[in-house]
Amino acid sequence: MTSFDSIGFVCGTKGDAVSFLVNTDVSLSFGQIVRIDSAERIFYARVVNSESSSTLETIEQLREAEGKEAFGPYSAYRSVSAILFLEKRKGKLRSPTFNPNYRDKVYAASEEDCSILKLSGDLEVGRLRSEDNLLSSVGINFEAIPRMMGMFGMTGSGKTNTELILNAQIIDNSPRTVALIYDFAGQLLEGKEIKSQQGLKDHPLFQSKVQYYSARDEKMTVGLRTLTPAKLYMLFPDIQLPQRRLAWALYKHFGADWIEKARETYASEGNPGVRAQKVVVEALMQKLSSLPSELFPASNYTFVESTLQNICKGVSCLIDISGLRSEDQNRVVCLSTSAIAEHYKRTWEENYEEWRKLPTLLITLEEAHEFLDPNKQRTIFSDIALTYRKYRVGLNAVTPRPSRINFDVFAELWTKVIMKTELKKDRTYLTENTPYMEYSETEIKMLDVGEALLISEPKIKFAVPIKVTHYPEYLKNHNKVDYELPESPTLSKMDERLKQLSGQEKTSL
Repeated sequence: MTSFDSIGFVCGTKGDAVSFLVNTDVSLSFGQIVRIDSAERIFYARVVNSESSSTLETIEQLREAEGKEAFGPYSAYRSVSAILFLEKRKGKLRSPTFNPNYRDKVYAASEEDCSILKLSGDLEVGRLRSEDNLLSSVGINFEAIPRMMGMFGMTGSGKTNTELILNAQIIDNSPRTVALIYDFAGQLLEGKEIKSQQGLKDHPLFQSKVQYYSARDEKMTVGLRTLTPAKLYMLFPDIQLPQRRLAWALYKHFGADWIEKARETYASEGNPGVRAQKVVVEALMQKLSSLPSELFPASNYTFVESTLQNICKGVSCLIDISGLRSEDQNRVVCLSTSAIAEHYKRTWEENYEEWRKLPTLLITLEEAHEFLDPNKQRTIFSDIALTYRKYRVGLNAVTPRPSRINFDVFAELWTKVIMKTELKKDRTYLTENTPYMEYSETEIKMLDVGEALLISEPKIKFAVPIKVTHYPEYLKNHNKVDYELPESPTLSKMDERLKQLSGQEKTSL
């Protein structure tokens, strides 16, 4: 069967739902895109369900299965249900205004249909799945980055590989785009969940376009003297107003090293050096004392400033926070994100022309549900998702638990990459709150590793079934970087030159 052969015909329509009978030699899959030719219109639909039966009555089927009776000619058939999502009429694409007719021919999507659907993008994520075939590339446009995105899937579904692919594309397009990546499990540098053990360090542009920070090599520290009371909210989201007032009083009294002096004074004299209610003093000092010295030393250096400078130059930053306590992970993530996001906002407000030169930023946040849970203290990431679009700051919320993301934030994630999701609660949350996903719960449950559904509004308003590119395969096909260095001499020539130099030294002696 060729891509031009009909796979069946429409047998019924109701609203945006279409039923069609499939030819006996046809194999389809859930989520597959089909084309329906109907007079002057062309419709596109996604397969959401299927049933198989015959024209025999149930009792007749049972008697035949038991071998008790044979029946005359009858028909067996497979009926497929699909949901319309697009209509092409007079050369224009739009949401469906009507539905197909009975007996209209149905076709599997082809390469030509991919070009009509305009699935390719600046940041290629994978290829369109059509049953067992992989068709043209599917990608996300640059404009989708500040419109926010999310990656959802259970452990082992392929999230790490998808993160690597997307961020590798961001690095490829530097300095137009730049990535700020928080790695909670220490997997992205070396690709520990990829069978071939390849991560961002294997990207050809890693040495020139990526800066790696890790607490293990002491490159990731935040000096206490760089912390002003205004930054305490990022370190301690639950800090109360009286504690913040006390912090400002200490800052005015001691200056930049207010945290060190306050802790020393409190330890020796039982008070921080400024009069305040005992309960307020104890609450604030307990917070300040919880900052570990190896991560928050008494210095004027902060890696946050280095990160900000790199981001502004188009150098992506991979921040490995694995091995830290969860509360310290949260502090590092919120503090550094706040500084960078606020820089974009402040530059937009005060120097618009300079802001236009900044690269479009994508912040990849693993374990996003820990920062966007409506039952927890609000963090900078909620503000970014809701209000930072105009500053060209985008958030990529990566989590296996989408149902724990604040509904208002989830509604702002215009691009979604949905992988196999185990819990019904999460699948229901995804399908009920994502356009054209109302009938896709079964499909999400049955996705294989590396398979996903992609929605990227306003460009792609429907769920596209894709096979995410395998990161090692991406590296294999990536053009090698030519640094235009002179060729190294051969070993024989180097030996000959060494002998000449040795002979010259003996002659001079």
